[in-house]
Amino acid sequence: MSSNVYRSVTMLLSRWPLDVSKKGRDIGEHIRHKVASSFTHGEASKVDIQQWSKFIEHLGNIANNKSLIKHPRTLKSTATGLSVEDCKEIVSTDFLRCVQGRVSFKNLPDSTNKAD
Repeated sequence: MSSNVYRSVTMLLSRWPLDVSKKGRDIGEHIRHKVASSFTHGEASKVDIQQWSKFIEHLGNIANNKSLIKHPRTLKSTATGLSVEDCKEIVSTDFLRCVQGRVSFKNLPDSTNKAD
C-alpha cells in the first residue's frame, strides 16, 4: 500500500537533517523534492511500492549511520589532513561562493611550455 510507504518516507524525512550550509546542494533537500514530486496526492499517490521500499531502506541505513557503526573511524585525520569540521566548512555554499571568483585557470601555473 502506498499509504504505508508514504508514512514510512515521511517518518524517515522527519529524522533526516537539512544542512543549511549547503543550500541548493543538500541531499536532504533533494530527497524532499523527490518525495514531493512523487507523492503529489500524499498517501493516495500511486507509486512503485517495491522501488520506494528499497529507497526507504537505503536512506534509513544512511540516516542511522549503519556503515559508520559497522566500520567505525579509528583515526581523526582525513586524506586531506584537515579535520572533519574543516572539510564540512570547505564544502559549504558560503565558502564555495567566496572562492568562486578567485580561482580560475589563468591563475594556475602553465605546465604546457616546459623546456625539455
